[in-house]
Amino acid sequence: MTTPADEMRAAAWALRDVAPLVKGPLAGLADPLAAWLDSAAEDAEQIGADHRALTVARQINGPTP
Repeated sequence: MTTPADEMRAAAWALRDVAPLVKGPLAGLADPLAAWLDSAAEDAEQIGADHRALTVARQINGPTP
């Protein structure tokens, strides 16, 4: 089963993969957002998932089968 922390980490990896491709006003946003998702994943394991981080992660990851 996929946990909220797993979803957040997957989104962080996805962001890091595309970071070099991001241009314009969003350039430089991927790395800090990925770091936030990694931190939120750690928190999710310790104290519970932040619904905002999980929503962002799910938008990045796209629909699940």
